[in-house]
Amino acid sequence: MEPARTLGSEIARRGHTLVYGGGRTGLMGCVADSALAAGGRVEGVILDRFVEQDVHHPGIDLMHTVDDMRARKAGLDERAEAFVALPGGYGTLEEVTEILSLRKIGLHRRQLVLFDMDGFFAGLIAQIERGITAGFDAAEVRGYFAVTDEVAAAVDLCEASIRG
Repeated sequence: MEPARTLGSEIARRGHTLVYGGGRTGLMGCVADSALAAGGRVEGVILDRFVEQDVHHPGIDLMHTVDDMRARKAGLDERAEAFVALPGGYGTLEEVTEILSLRKIGLHRRQLVLFDMDGFFAGLIAQIERGITAGFDAAEVRGYFAVTDEVAAAVDLCEASIRG
């Protein structure tokens, strides 16, 4: 949890708004708590059903509620200037691959940073390399994301892409 806490604080310290899925638990809930504690602005995009189940974060600055996952991802996408993926499950994998797919077909040029705590994303990176080796993707897809296990570097990479 410590890297997640540090990431939230760093996002706030540098004056950025954290936009995330709106939950109060897990790594992203921790990032949100830390950003708020550091005086940062936090916005969420969450399913109505999660609000009904009371798993949303009640303390954030702005919560957008939506009916389905496609609307949730669209809401996150509309508000994001860059993306940082922390370790997670199926939802994280889906979001990461969608960001990469949309980048590949030219629908955005925003930075994706894989925050690689304890080598969590090594398997995904190996699969991407396998796709390149097998000819399914061009070598240029390596540039669609960056990998780091350092908080400051993750935010630096996002800022660099925002500046252009």
